[in-house]
This record gives sequence, C-alpha cells and structure tokens, in this order.
Amino acid sequence: METIKARKQGNAIMLTIPKAFNIPAGTKLKPRLTKNGIYYEFVEDVDFFDFDEEILKDLVSQGYEGQDLIKEFSRMKKEIPKALDKLVEDARANGPLSKEEAAKEFGL
Repeated sequence: METIKARKQGNAIMLTIPKAFNIPAGTKLKPRLTKNGIYYEFVEDVDFFDFDEEILKDLVSQGYEGQDLIKEFSRMKKEIPKALDKLVEDARANGPLSKEEAAKEFGL
C-alpha cells in the first residue's frame, strides 16, 4: 500500500483514503488516537461501540446491585479503550483478514 501524506486545508489536517479501499464518499469515520497511531472506525446511526446495556446485563446477572453495580460498571466502562487497543495490536500482529476469512470469523 502506498504512503499518504497529511496536508493542511483551512484549519484542519486532511488525510486521503486510497481508492483501492473502496470507501464511498460521505462515509462517516470516527478517529481514535491509540498508542500505535490513529485508528479510524466506521460510524453508523447506532453506536457499535456502546456496550453499556451488555455490561449492565452481565453485572446484574452476576448479582451486582446498588452502589456496587455503579462502581463495577464504571470500572468496566473504563476498560473498553484498552480492550480496543488490544484488538488493534492483535490485528496488526496477525495481519489483515480477507473478506472471506472475516465473514467466517464473525459469522457473516
């Protein structure tokens, strides 16, 4: 893959996405600064990375309630960015999946 160069446009720094990625114009992306660089995730109307309901269900099933529930929820919520960084590290170490491998891996 080719190297791209950041350029200034107005008060912003712009990056181009290689055409080979086939990302349609108007696609929403959310940048996250990780210790390994910038990670861009696709953004839809639903926040894919909002795990609040799943965390709460899990904690309630474990018997947490009241202030203990709130404390444990806050602790787990703070761990999400670290978990995402770990996923990025694992993906870098194992290389990219083909479309077919990703479909099989994630049951699509």
